Amino acid sequence: MTINRPSDGNSDWLTFYRDTVKPFWQRVEHRSLNSFDNTELHWCFYKVSEQAPLIVISPGRIEATVKYQELVWELAQAGISCAVLDHRGQGESQRLSANPQQGHVHRFRDFVDDFGEFEAQLSAVFPHSQKRWLLAHSMGGAIATLYLKDHPGQFDELILSSPMFSINTAGVPVAVAKAIAAAGSWLNSTLMPNRPWYFFGMGDYAPLSFEKNDLTHSRNRYRAFREVYEQQPTVQLGGPTFNWLHQALMACEQTTASAMDTGCAVTLFQAGADTVVSAAGQNRFAEQNARVEKIVITGARHELLMEADAYRQPVVDKLLTIKGE
Repeated sequence: MTINRPSDGNSDWLTFYRDTVKPFWQRVEHRSLNSFDNTELHWCFYKVSEQAPLIVISPGRIEATVKYQELVWELAQAGISCAVLDHRGQGESQRLSANPQQGHVHRFRDFVDDFGEFEAQLSAVFPHSQKRWLLAHSMGGAIATLYLKDHPGQFDELILSSPMFSINTAGVPVAVAKAIAAAGSWLNSTLMPNRPWYFFGMGDYAPLSFEKNDLTHSRNRYRAFREVYEQQPTVQLGGPTFNWLHQALMACEQTTASAMDTGCAVTLFQAGADTVVSAAGQNRFAEQNARVEKIVITGARHELLMEADAYRQPVVDKLLTIKGE
């Protein structure tokens, strides 16, 4: 199915985004839920109809629901309902540090347990959806995979976009990176338990120029992303804390420690030029699990759904097949 819109490289794309996508977003319904520990989580959805297939989105680190405006619009044009969660500590969900800019979490497991609370909300709002797919990007891929490990069969298919199954440690051996993150986390919790520390070199939100970004080749989509975050400063997020990195590295281990049964088919899209997460964990996951189809998008950067059309379209095409399967 073809969605009628300008190419992302076209000078008209930003006009289309501002005049069509952003007004559509005003029709998206926003809700909140209190998770297991009373942390308030924000989520939103667009329901095409009671019977329409549903795609649920588990975003990556620093991502907010508003970052998925274009995709939610596209899915709606194809007759597909959509729901997106802001993970704890980011987006419009409750932050976990006195400095709301810090990417922080106490336990990675909290993200996974939150998803169970989110799933209960989805079951109430979308009780009659014909099919339910889970789309998970980067950190959201680790969250979704660990959730389905404990709750197999909750979705008909899992679509992974650049999943965080191993992190690019910039040449530092993974064992050394784990030791540094663990030591920093321990020292932080011992000396200042109520004041998380940024990991080395990390700080508050600071937008990079397009030329310095390692997320996408699409100048227009990158500009739209940064504009949204400038217009809504409450969704801005800076770098990770020692404990976030410590917890994330342990979660990566859990996703690839052994084969797991998600109870559904899995399509894993690997960005061929990814410098944020490494391919090693994704490759291990695909090798260990027979129901995984790995698709490498050669030359693509980390943010596949914010990439230039040539890299992005294979993922969107796969999502649109939910209508025909």
